[in-house]
Amino acid sequence: MHKPIEIDTLASELEVALRDRYGLMVGSTALWRELGYSSYEAFRKAKQRGRIEVPLFDVPNRRGSFALSREVANWIARQRCAAINNKAV
Repeated sequence: MHKPIEIDTLASELEVALRDRYGLMVGSTALWRELGYSSYEAFRKAKQRGRIEVPLFDVPNRRGSFALSREVANWIARQRCAAINNKAV
């Protein structure tokens, strides 16, 4: 039986890893991979349809969209914990 994973603990660990890798913001070129999309095109279409659950923002004079590392980490942690809880039922 799996030990329950605390969302806050997992999110903190993921945030540190994402910040070390990308800084405070994750740009589109990395974001699509971190959110599990199969390609940038799939990410772009999901964004166009409003299906990305992480808040995205634009930065003046920069291409693409950005998300905060903290928000990406929280989203990944929630997905992981939801998957574990569904298996435990």
